[in-house]
Amino acid sequence: MRKLLLTISALALTYMSNAQVIVAGVSPQSIVANYTHTWADPASGWGTPDFNIPGTYVQDTLMLVEDGSTGTNAQGHPISQEGCNPLINNLTGKIAVIYRNTCEFGAKALNAQNAGAVAVIIINRDPAVISMGAGASGATVTIPVVMIQNSDGDAIVNQMASGPVVMFLGNKTGLFANDAGISANSTLITKQAIIPAMLAQNGTEFNADLGTRIYNYGNQAQSTISLNAKITNPSGTIVYDNTVSGLSLAAGDSTDVYPGGASTLPQFSLATYPTGTYTLTYTVNLGVADDYNADNVLTTTFTISDSLYSYAQADATTGLPAGGNYYRPSTNNQTFSVCSVINDPNASRMSVEGIFFSGTTSTASGVLLTGEEMALYLYKWEDVFTDLNDANLGFTTLTEVASGFYYYPGDLQGETVYGAFTTPANLEDNQRYLACVQTVNLSLYLGHENATNYTWNESYYLQPMSPNESDGTYFATGFGSDVPSSVALKVAGAVGINELNTVEGMAYPNPATDLVTISIEGEGVANLTVTDVAGRVALSNNVSLTAGKADLNIANLEAGVYIFNVVLENGKTAQFNVVKK
Repeated sequence: MRKLLLTISALALTYMSNAQVIVAGVSPQSIVANYTHTWADPASGWGTPDFNIPGTYVQDTLMLVEDGSTGTNAQGHPISQEGCNPLINNLTGKIAVIYRNTCEFGAKALNAQNAGAVAVIIINRDPAVISMGAGASGATVTIPVVMIQNSDGDAIVNQMASGPVVMFLGNKTGLFANDAGISANSTLITKQAIIPAMLAQNGTEFNADLGTRIYNYGNQAQSTISLNAKITNPSGTIVYDNTVSGLSLAAGDSTDVYPGGASTLPQFSLATYPTGTYTLTYTVNLGVADDYNADNVLTTTFTISDSLYSYAQADATTGLPAGGNYYRPSTNNQTFSVCSVINDPNASRMSVEGIFFSGTTSTASGVLLTGEEMALYLYKWEDVFTDLNDANLGFTTLTEVASGFYYYPGDLQGETVYGAFTTPANLEDNQRYLACVQTVNLSLYLGHENATNYTWNESYYLQPMSPNESDGTYFATGFGSDVPSSVALKVAGAVGINELNTVEGMAYPNPATDLVTISIEGEGVANLTVTDVAGRVALSNNVSLTAGKADLNIANLEAGVYIFNVVLENGKTAQFNVVKK
């Protein structure tokens, strides 16, 4: 279910159909894999075949299109392989490969169809995939059209230079005699992808119910199916290994292995949890050779962290959530926020210091992120409700307990950045909190996870995870449980009263050119130190506060983002960012 689901405008849209609809490499062996994709759905105005119908597929050899245009596009690919004009090569019996860039998807596909192609693969210009609008020509396209992400497309095109490449596009249900599989949409995973060690000191505090739905996609009944769930710890040691055996399924049927069902796996819990990344792997086995085994294994990760809390997986290199896909509401006119919920019986051990997030703007907009202001909020979510089905679910009582601003120091498109709250906030046990990043830039899209799917978790636990806000209205399940926001809270131990020795401060105008007015909750002489984002001191001076305000000349500072650190006579401090134009 998706209660209060918001429609989206997306720079990238994750593949959300069931696992039997696939885009898969057949040969050579180097490209044999299932590829993340979207497909042109007749329900969206295309004349294409409906991949929801079992046995609807195309399998054939790939060929790049060629329309005779000259030059290269911004991604370094030949413009002639964008297929925006009538093609000059013969694609009879081939699956056309086309680069995305300028013209409509429907126009590209129709040109390929007119040149004899039996299907179309469009390679996105961005890291993930997006939904494809039919445009003016899509209704007359009668061959399948799919999109894959740019990294997969590059690997496939590179292989095409060495010889024929064959791929399968479509619905594999009933095509093979023996074929079982599992899907991320119907699999239980941990409640969060990054868990602070402070909330996972033993198996009582942190544990996970496990399970998945097993599909028999084949045309033969099966009676010896088994499911194994295995978890390895950060050092690679197996810390959980359990199997359910002897499952029977008729052709085209499915069965659930889940807590409380006819078939169950034991709950996962450990006495202690060393920090680092754990790997959860589900494997389904038929007991006989599986004719298509690319969907027999499903792997996900979760991380025990010293300082982060997130529903998005940690990147293996940075340890931080990565954007992957970038969304904003399709009807948004003012504010847009992505949020993360935190609610734990031991939350009082922690304080929240700030938020990690990522954003990007579309290439077509020409908008840069440099100097962009992002507002950061932590709310105590005081509406009283039990779960997503509770009629009292609402966002009417959000009490702000922390806030801050982040100013982009450069055009950090798609990079995970960190914004600190002005003052850290201690948390309370068993109290819902909502941490949000907000923009007012209608060209800015915010990052969401493209590898973590909480669809079954949401149905099982019925708790909000990644709400969002559009023009003042909150949506409890955001854009859907299969696309959690890539927001991570930076947490630390609870802050003592004596440590909260800060006051609110700001500067205006911001961004500023030559003069800026500092506004602080204080009086008298204060010491001001201005540093750049690398920590280098750019200015140090005493300022006299009158009615809490002082003017400062910053004409000699170079353009960029600066951190203003103010120390008052009473020892209290304030910190805020200023953008110098």
